[in-house]
Amino acid sequence: MKFDKFILSTAVAIAMLGGCVSPKDTRDAVNLPGQGANAASAYDMPEESADENLGHISYLEFDVDQNANALPILPFEAQSSGETLLQKRFNALDLKVPTIAAKDAFWALEYYKNTSKRQYFFSNMRKVPNEWFEKVRKNASVESFGKVSLPAVTTANASLRNLPTDEAVLYNPVRAGEGLPFDYAQLSFVSIGYPLYVSHFSADGAWAFVGSDAAWGWIKSTEIKILSADAVQELKNSKFLSIVKDEEPVYDKNGNFLFYGRIGAILPFQSEDQFKFYGKIQTQSGLKNYEISKQSASRFPLKFSDENVRALASSLLGQSYGWGGFGGKRDCSLFLQDFLGSFGVWLPRNSKAQGQIGKVVNLANLSAEEKLNVIKTQAVPYRTLFHMNGHIMLYAGLRENEPLAVHDVWGIRTKDNGRAMIGGVAITTLKIGSDVADIDPKRLLVSRINSMNTFEVASGEEASLAKKSAIEKAYGVKIVGNEVIFTDGSKVIFDDGEVKDTAHLLNLADVEDTFAQPYPLFKPLSLPNNDAGRYRNYELLDKIYGASEAEVKANLTDVVWLKNHGGKTLKFNSKNSAATALQAVSNELDALALQKPELLKFIDNPSGTFNWRVIEGTKRKSAHSYGIAIDINTDKSDYWRWSKDGSYRNQIPEEIVRVFEKHGFIWGGRWVSFDTMHFEYRPEFGHLR
Repeated sequence: MKFDKFILSTAVAIAMLGGCVSPKDTRDAVNLPGQGANAASAYDMPEESADENLGHISYLEFDVDQNANALPILPFEAQSSGETLLQKRFNALDLKVPTIAAKDAFWALEYYKNTSKRQYFFSNMRKVPNEWFEKVRKNASVESFGKVSLPAVTTANASLRNLPTDEAVLYNPVRAGEGLPFDYAQLSFVSIGYPLYVSHFSADGAWAFVGSDAAWGWIKSTEIKILSADAVQELKNSKFLSIVKDEEPVYDKNGNFLFYGRIGAILPFQSEDQFKFYGKIQTQSGLKNYEISKQSASRFPLKFSDENVRALASSLLGQSYGWGGFGGKRDCSLFLQDFLGSFGVWLPRNSKAQGQIGKVVNLANLSAEEKLNVIKTQAVPYRTLFHMNGHIMLYAGLRENEPLAVHDVWGIRTKDNGRAMIGGVAITTLKIGSDVADIDPKRLLVSRINSMNTFEVASGEEASLAKKSAIEKAYGVKIVGNEVIFTDGSKVIFDDGEVKDTAHLLNLADVEDTFAQPYPLFKPLSLPNNDAGRYRNYELLDKIYGASEAEVKANLTDVVWLKNHGGKTLKFNSKNSAATALQAVSNELDALALQKPELLKFIDNPSGTFNWRVIEGTKRKSAHSYGIAIDINTDKSDYWRWSKDGSYRNQIPEEIVRVFEKHGFIWGGRWVSFDTMHFEYRPEFGHLR
């Protein structure tokens, strides 16, 4: 594996702390360092309220079955190289000096103290005396910041703390939404084998102040191992695996317990056979050989597939919520970091920063129904995050036309300042709690979502290269930098860099926007999640197939449709092998119909191919205008504009869809704006896969 130098800047380092969900609503995380005394107002740190109602705890009934089988089918597969995540994570081993200012590194020492408005408590419900905070600050040995500066790895699954202490620091533990597990001294939780930069040790030597790709905080000295230069290089050159079963025990070859495997862990291994991985890892008892079943681990990064998504979800569903990783559990942002990190997707540590990754769509000023409409047309399953103040969720797709989210959540605030509990990793709709009289509709998840953001599974550079390659192969063009160059030397922009809503994607898509949503090529037919393929760049299509009716007509050629079943002659565009592809579809369907005559009623009377026209209700040219689309039998088809209640319907057999997709066509029956008679020649999606 090749590691390029990655600078862990202060901005990156300090923006990765915290978790999710707030004292005001679902329950929020610790503040970001670098905010100083203003952190509380920015990130919902505890502060006394004039509301003396302490609230009560109730329990929400789930509106979705809590098992992985309830998740919609993942409509795409993808593979990351994992290089970006590895570069960021292992950069900690190369640091020679801290990349964060001391005032930002030790923000918690200044913030956590009793004030006239804020009193902290121990877990025994006793008030934390001011003298205790002074003792902790003295033990932090701030004057030693950066004096050790050595690489290390964790030797156990371990907590990162805001303060060098095991003591829980609580705020008003008699309040709903406070007390354990909301230990404000808890920062995060990392797996065994996690790379760290060691700044210095506490005055008593019990704690080390460390930096990682995601946080700066305190870890027990007994839970790290300082590495030599040779050990660092050996670790970097390793092969790596991902854990797929959480809390699975890992043993040495003699059956002695070593540690628990943790989803999100990336562990080095040396060899493998049909059944197991074998490796060496630093533990609290020294360097140990371990072995782990391939039922519990797989090569890093995992392929982003329906099978792997369900495997991880199945292992994590129902796991208790853990603020900042309290008790080795997860909060909302740590859940996403571990879940998506297994696939090679790097995320920062707090919900606010995670909500800014990728392309962001602002939902703040929309009604609940308007938000749902945007989500249904633009969100991508397992690639879109829903953000609200203090909480973040992973979009899982549509089920019965309702968006589902997978998230790690404490609860929803009730009218009496209490909490309607979920208390862990769950699959929910965005309207969970809407049937509870004690919950204000303004506190529902859908009401509080203020943005959604869609990221690439591969790194930005990897994804861009894959898209460019697909366009080049599909259309015989060259892409240099950000320009698509045609054979006549003319050019169009590949990516204009603009974030677009659905209307702009439909009307002003650049070439890169063609792939704004993943097309579920060859996937089983299911309720559509998006409109992949409806976002067309008309400059590209004009250059390839003809910009005017006369130009397109000059490019049309004959295709004999089902020669053994009537042999109708259809007109299709000869350019870019479109007509050749349709003829191949016809030949295969013709042979299939000889074996299965019942299929003929769907395909023997196509309603049209070339037709110079605009899409109904728009000014955009139809794909039929280019002679690259065919509508099969209308009487056996369904169209969203014909649907009285808007419900999805389809009669077209999967066998027919697969034949078209095999030859470079996409199907309108996979669209939320469904058009099941419509097949369109779009070879770029096959090349992207």
